[in-house]
Amino acid sequence: MDEIRRRFSEISQKYDQQRAYLIPCYNDFYSIALPLLKERKAGESLLDIGAGTGLFSYHIYQANPKLRFTLLDISPEMLEVAKERFAGLGNFQYLETDYSNKKLPGKYDIIVSALSIHHLENDEKAKLYERIYEALNPDGLFINADQVKGRTDALDNFYKESWKKAVIESGLDQEAIRNAFKRTELDRFAPLTWQLNELQKVGFTEVDCIYRYHNFVVMIGMKK
Repeated sequence: MDEIRRRFSEISQKYDQQRAYLIPCYNDFYSIALPLLKERKAGESLLDIGAGTGLFSYHIYQANPKLRFTLLDISPEMLEVAKERFAGLGNFQYLETDYSNKKLPGKYDIIVSALSIHHLENDEKAKLYERIYEALNPDGLFINADQVKGRTDALDNFYKESWKKAVIESGLDQEAIRNAFKRTELDRFAPLTWQLNELQKVGFTEVDCIYRYHNFVVMIGMKK
């Protein structure tokens, strides 16, 4: 996790401005789950794990500003950007910690993550899903907007090559492109079906993938 912390701390100031270049389906990816969050009752608690600069929480805040947000990340530099983004708002708090092998702090009505869990090995993902389930209150909701492995090697290669082509043609500067491609060395993609099964195995119901664009997905699980 030290390498992940280092790589993302280095790009903390540029992270947000590069997202639309690096995520071909940016608008849908960050907005598809918002109707589920907009309908939640006022005053509920939300934990964003691997929150980074708070980009996903920012979109959620636009849909439901009454939620109480806790942003958790391993990089203090990324969290500093989040603190600047939400400066002056009293319903945000921040935790600098490594969630990959620790119990999640507190209990929450909603737990979300975006483009973070795919850095974990599969056994770490499975154990994290257990801890997420334990940290959710009854009727809790988990949303994971992330990247997954294609069902076959051929499809996986197609998705990755299509993404590289889109990034090269996006207009992003060459140094940023090189760094983005370098960061893919940190990726540990797992198949979507396996992850949905793992969510069900730990107790989640209403488990589904509500959005997919190549290897970009948004999956959800409800806790009764």
